[in-house]
Amino acid sequence: MASVHAAAVPSASPTAITERLPRPAPHGPAEPQDAAPGRGAADVDVEDTEHTRVISVLPGTPPRPAGTRRDVPLHVLRLHFPDGEIVEVTAGYSIRLGRDPQLCPAVTFLARRDNLSRIHAKVGVETNGSAWITDEDSTNGTFVRGYRLTPNEPTPLRPGDTFRLAADVHVNVLS
Repeated sequence: MASVHAAAVPSASPTAITERLPRPAPHGPAEPQDAAPGRGAADVDVEDTEHTRVISVLPGTPPRPAGTRRDVPLHVLRLHFPDGEIVEVTAGYSIRLGRDPQLCPAVTFLARRDNLSRIHAKVGVETNGSAWITDEDSTNGTFVRGYRLTPNEPTPLRPGDTFRLAADVHVNVLS
């Protein structure tokens, strides 16, 4: 008597990450029935002829550690400014934030903010994906997570953080 699942033919999908394969035949001669005391022919599952093999894992690659989106290394840091402007900082680069358009060409829209220093802060992303912000000894300060930064000391930034330049420029770190 054949079981129902042994008669079913699995469909092959080009996007499937696993595939059904026939179970390899046992090597060597079959063991005599009396070699395993207490087990009879009815206890051996003859119909179990399938197993699953994962085909999406590359050989030799270590398993990826579990983490959240906030722990994933960044390739591009996106900064969302109050007037809707979005500035991107790519890995291995940094930008200056301030009101002087010649010294801070990535954020010329901050020129009208007279409470910012000419060079107020610096934001960068390392090649390993870690992002940081540094206050450049500004008059009115740079604040991350509600705390004023010590001048010239890098502070880590992660997606979801908000930092403030002076009193009213709130910047959201998107990713």
